[in-house]
Amino acid sequence: MSGLVVRMAWRNLGRNRRRSAITGAAVAFALFFAIMIRSMQLGIYSHMIDTVVGGMAGYVQVSDSAYWPSQDIDLSMVADKDWLNQVNAHPNVESASPRLSGFGLFTLAQHSEVGQWVGVDFTAEGTDSWIQRLDAGSYDIPDGQEVMPVWLGRRMAENLNSRLGDTLIALGQGFRGSPASGRLILAGTLKLGNPQLESRVAILHLADAQFFSGAEGMWGQVLITPKQPEKSLALTPQLANDLPLANALWSSWEERMPELQQAIEADSAGGIVMLFILYMVIGFGLLGTMIMLASERQREFTMQIALGVRRKLLAQMMLLEAFFMSLLGVIAGAVMGRAVTFYFHINPPQMVGEAAEAMESQGWDPVLPPSMDLSIISTHALVVVILTMLVSLWAVSVVYRSPAIQR
Repeated sequence: MSGLVVRMAWRNLGRNRRRSAITGAAVAFALFFAIMIRSMQLGIYSHMIDTVVGGMAGYVQVSDSAYWPSQDIDLSMVADKDWLNQVNAHPNVESASPRLSGFGLFTLAQHSEVGQWVGVDFTAEGTDSWIQRLDAGSYDIPDGQEVMPVWLGRRMAENLNSRLGDTLIALGQGFRGSPASGRLILAGTLKLGNPQLESRVAILHLADAQFFSGAEGMWGQVLITPKQPEKSLALTPQLANDLPLANALWSSWEERMPELQQAIEADSAGGIVMLFILYMVIGFGLLGTMIMLASERQREFTMQIALGVRRKLLAQMMLLEAFFMSLLGVIAGAVMGRAVTFYFHINPPQMVGEAAEAMESQGWDPVLPPSMDLSIISTHALVVVILTMLVSLWAVSVVYRSPAIQR
């Protein structure tokens, strides 16, 4: 393909600027709406997974072979710090941290709530992620404090009518039938992005949880975050093979929560159908533009053919024109889509009214944060370009059907 053909194709865009602008705008808006639809969808899925999986359940979980799904504290496993160090040193592992959990009754004055207490090793998990979840209070505990600190989900704290510094009484069943009881001082409240979790979760230091339940030297489960969380299902058997542990069950979140995975897949399929409809509408609009372009220029094609211009060169020029128009539209659509998704990433839309209540009843915070994954833009930009090139074949067919003599 010669440079002359490229220059002619580029200059032809300015011959009918209105037509070129209409075609470019159709491409831009197609990509813009595709980016918005898919970014909102994938962002909501990521929010759901991060809330339930990343924060509390773990992308990959290691526990006793009989621990899941009962989560019985009697089925805890013996702590193995050497093995845990090996897990953290694995090249595919971002972090690994042990936890211990159980259920109990939390009482303050005349108010009582049943909830799940979770022992967390803040040193292993890092306080940064937990600071982001802190709604009120602090993780700094004064030296010499005898009462164990506890951090409640903010909705649970509201139900107990508690304030920072209040002393709660906790009762439950500990390890192998031992009583779990003690006084807890409210050190803070947590926003976990999941109303159900916020209504029933109490966080303790891992050492305090072990003492509280009589399970010193025991772990309920170890939560592992891979460096590529989206590949947790494929990485789980590999990690189990590389880091063997006797009588341990390795499970990814997809295996432990198939209903969440199925809900995401079903909703994603609906989004793909919407995108297909969008592309069909835009595709017919582009086809109409190409038919108009070819009809207006058929006399031009005939004259050029009569003067000796090869049809192959004319076809290449038409394809290049379509490519340039799609490229300009893709750039404009990508810039608009990225700008709007970035704005909503900083200021995620808040659902209100019945829609918010419906989301909360399903366990999700009523916010709609979009995904900032750049692959969304590249994938749909490629689809739009291919669609534009396909409809441009109509103009190419007109070139080959044009007679050498205009009658």
